[in-house]
Amino acid sequence: MARPKTQSFNWKTFSIKAKKLLDFASRSTIAPVNAGRWEEIVFHVLKSMGQKYKGGDPKWEVGSHAPGADLWTDLFAISAKAGGIQKNTLSLSSYRLTRFSDLEAMKAFIDGSGKNFDIYLCCARIDYTDGSRDYKIFVVPADIFTAKKLKWTEQLSLKNNKVSGWRGLSSNNIEVKIQKNMSNQLWINIPLELCSKIGEIHIPKKILGIALSEEALK
Repeated sequence: MARPKTQSFNWKTFSIKAKKLLDFASRSTIAPVNAGRWEEIVFHVLKSMGQKYKGGDPKWEVGSHAPGADLWTDLFAISAKAGGIQKNTLSLSSYRLTRFSDLEAMKAFIDGSGKNFDIYLCCARIDYTDGSRDYKIFVVPADIFTAKKLKWTEQLSLKNNKVSGWRGLSSNNIEVKIQKNMSNQLWINIPLELCSKIGEIHIPKKILGIALSEEALK
């Protein structure tokens, strides 16, 4: 992992630019920023900062559903995630593991080619009852957990007592889940104290989608 390169990167500038684009995106539509839109924001911020990949713009495979990295620069590779926050935990959905027949194969993939990136770069959304929302930006190292080192247990269905998935837990309370009824979807829950928050922005309800309002079209 290229940890020193990620630590020396100018995350303050990245945060300032990302917040500007989150504000712009929120004014353009009432729909929340999803994973695809967050990837787009990350790409444009990196490009505006002069980041390169093999002599060109940062690499971004638009619309790709391949597991692992979403964006690449010469400094590091990024898995961009639109997550949520629940009970002081950052919750991320990741790729599906349907192709693997057993838990050991899944763990090997998670620790191997499924982790072909240096950091998770997460945009977590919090919605409020008054219609406003917050976006919080976190950087989390890809090697924050190793699947083979987690303590794994089978999860049983309450309906038929059959295996419904698996749960892995680390000594510092990182939780990894694989849910069979969701095509072996991988979920990652990380305590906020282990995540580096680099920025946040509050979006009032009154500006959501304002650029598409009838007033703006006059």
